[in-house]
Amino acid sequence: ASGVEGSPNGMAGGKSWTPRWLKFDNSYFFLPGKEEPNDLVALPTDRVLEVDPGFKPFVDKYRADEGAFFADYAAAHKKLSELGSKFVPSGGIRI
Repeated sequence: ASGVEGSPNGMAGGKSWTPRWLKFDNSYFFLPGKEEPNDLVALPTDRVLEVDPGFKPFVDKYRADEGAFFADYAAAHKKLSELGSKFVPSGGIRI
């Protein structure tokens, strides 16, 4: 199954930013600035991406070229992973 039966979007615990929340793609960049569908999340910070001069070029780039989004995401993810986690809760981490 691809989701939670009975949930409006097939997702337990809330809403997703994209209709196909289990698929990694560039569909998010087609949604900012549009009215929030009842079953999707759209925060004010999501909506401003299309109009902010600093972010709009990235929305346009990733909307037009999913491969560019994947490449930039992979580079950012790799960099963050290599930096390691600096989060050390006072009570430690328990599993």
